[in-house]
Amino acid sequence: MKRFHHRLTLPLILLLLALSIGGLFWGYSNFKRDTTLPSDANPSAIGVELNQNYSGIDLHQLQENGLSFVYLRSTQGRSYFDDDYLTYRDQILGTKLAFGTVIYYSNESTARQHYDYFFKQVGNNTGSLPIMVKPAVSSRSKKYLRSMANFVSMLQAGQKNVLVALNYKYHRLFPQNTQFLKMSPKQPNKLQYSFWRYSTNGRVKNVSELDRGVTMYAYNGTVMQYKQKYGQLAQ
Repeated sequence: MKRFHHRLTLPLILLLLALSIGGLFWGYSNFKRDTTLPSDANPSAIGVELNQNYSGIDLHQLQENGLSFVYLRSTQGRSYFDDDYLTYRDQILGTKLAFGTVIYYSNESTARQHYDYFFKQVGNNTGSLPIMVKPAVSSRSKKYLRSMANFVSMLQAGQKNVLVALNYKYHRLFPQNTQFLKMSPKQPNKLQYSFWRYSTNGRVKNVSELDRGVTMYAYNGTVMQYKQKYGQLAQ
C-alpha cells in the first residue's frame, strides 16, 4: 500500500472531503427550503393558487419571498363558493401582488348558472389577471367543452379576459382571444400558452403553511410584457 510521506496530507484530504459533503448537504437543504421555481426556465413572474385550505396566509410574506401574483379560488357550479375568497381579495389591496380569480367549471350546471352564481358571489372585481376557468371533471367531451366555451363567451362579453386550463389543441372550440394555461413541468410554447402551471407540489420560502403541495404558476412571457399587463414584479 502506498504511504503518505507527509503526515498532514491524509487529514487534509479527509477534511476537504468532509467540507465538500457538508457543502452539498447545506446546498440541498437550502434548495428544499427555497420557493419552488420552474426548471430550465427564467419566468418573468411566478404565483400560487390560494383557497380555504390555506387559511391565514400573510400575503406580504408571499411578496417578500419571490411571488408576483396569486390566483384565488372562487366558485364551482351554482352552489360552491370558497370561504376565504373575499378575505384574501381584501388583503391583496395592501400589497403589490396582482391577483386573478379561479372558477371550477362543473358538468352539473349550465353556462348561465355558472355565470349568474359567479357574479352574485364575486361581483365585478375579479382582479387584473385573466379569469381562470378550470375543468372540475375529467371529461373532455364536445358537449362539456362547448358548454365551457359558451361560458367563456359570456365572460368576454362582460369585458373579461379569460384563461382556460386546457390543452391548446381545443382552441378551435373556444372564442377568439381565449388564453390557455399549460399544465406541465416543461416550459410551454409562448405562442400558444400565456400562463403555465409548473407544479402542484410546490412550496413558498418562509411560509410554513405553504411548505408543500402548493399549485404554482408562471407568466409565460417577458418581464416587460408582464409589467405592461399586470404591474410590478416581486423584488
